[in-house]
Amino acid sequence: MKALVHCTLLALLFVPTGHCKEDSCSGGASCVGLKVSHFCLCANGYYYNSSQCNRGKIFPGTITVTVSETSGLQDGHSAAYEQLHLEVTEFFKNAFAETDYGQTVINNVRISPSASSEFRANQDVVITVVNLFLETTKENKTSVSRAIDEAIKNSSVITKYAAQDLCDFYGCVKTEGEEDCNDGLLCKCKDGLERPNPQIALCVRTTEATSCPDGCNAEHHKQCLMRDGLTPECLCLPGYKQKDGGICQACAFGYGGVDCEDYFQLILVIVGIVAGLLILGMMIALILVRSKGKKNNIEEENLIKNDFQNLRLQETSGFSNPGAEGSIFPKIRTSYSRENQLQNPYVNQRGIPRPDY
Repeated sequence: MKALVHCTLLALLFVPTGHCKEDSCSGGASCVGLKVSHFCLCANGYYYNSSQCNRGKIFPGTITVTVSETSGLQDGHSAAYEQLHLEVTEFFKNAFAETDYGQTVINNVRISPSASSEFRANQDVVITVVNLFLETTKENKTSVSRAIDEAIKNSSVITKYAAQDLCDFYGCVKTEGEEDCNDGLLCKCKDGLERPNPQIALCVRTTEATSCPDGCNAEHHKQCLMRDGLTPECLCLPGYKQKDGGICQACAFGYGGVDCEDYFQLILVIVGIVAGLLILGMMIALILVRSKGKKNNIEEENLIKNDFQNLRLQETSGFSNPGAEGSIFPKIRTSYSRENQLQNPYVNQRGIPRPDY
C-alpha cells in the first residue's frame, strides 16, 4: 500500500524476532526482523546510516521483479521475502554506487491474482520502493531513473522501473503552479484521505474506508483487493467471472484466471486433441501397412508351397509340373523307348499301319 508510513506498514508486516536485540538499531530507528537477519528502519523521510537516522530526499517508484515462485513473498518472516529483500536492496546499492545514496525501503509487494493462481516458470511481481538520498543531493527524478534503467540492463531479476510522483506518493492534491509535493507535511490530502498524525506526511484512508462489504468472501467466490493501494474493490476470485446481478460464476471450459481472460487451458486441450488425432492417424497407417505386407507374405508362402509340392510329385511319380506349357492336363513321361516296347506275336506287323504319332 503506497500511502502508508514506512514504519506503520512494516510494523503490520513484520514483528521483531529473536534476530533483533536491544542494541541492534540506534538513533531512534526500529529493528525489523526477517527470517534469519534484520535491518534498521527510520521514520518516513529518514534513512539509516552510521547508526543513526538521517533526513533524506525521497524518490518513490515501482519495480517489476521476475520470480519463479510467489508463495511467501508477502510474509515478512518467510525465506522467500528475505531473499527478495536482499536482491532488491543489493540491486539499488549497485545502481547508486557512485552517488550519495542512503537506503532503499520496500513499501509493498503486490502480486496479481492471476499470478497467484497460475503455475508458470516465471511470474512478475510489482514492488513499491522508496529510495532515499542525502538531503542536499543533486540527484533528481530524471537522474535516478536513468541510473536504475542502466542497472536493469545488467539484471536478470529487475525488469522494469517506473518513477512515482511525490504528490501521488503522499496522497496529496497537486496545486496549480506546484511541480512536486516536496514537503509532504504541507500538501493538502486528497478527498477521502487524512493524516493520522500531523507529524506524518502520508495521507491514508480510515479503517472504515478500507474494507469491502460483508458478502465479499470466498463463500461467494469473491475477494477484496485494494485498487492502487487506496480504494477497496470486491472482485471475483480467479476462475470466476461476474455476471448479471453481481454473481460470480465459474469460467467456461478451457478458460481461467481473472475474469476468465486466461485461455491457456483451452490451448492445452486443443493441442492435446490435435496430437491425439495425429497419433490415431499414424496407428491406422501402421495397421494398413502391416496388413498389406501380411497379404504379400501369404502369396509368397503359397507360391513356395506349390513349388515344393511339384518338386516332390516329379521325384516320386515322374509327373512334370501340372499345367505346364499352357496345357491344363499333365503330361506323362516314361523311360521306355518305342523300339523296346513288347510286340504282339499274333499280329502281322506288316498289315498294321504305323501309327502317326
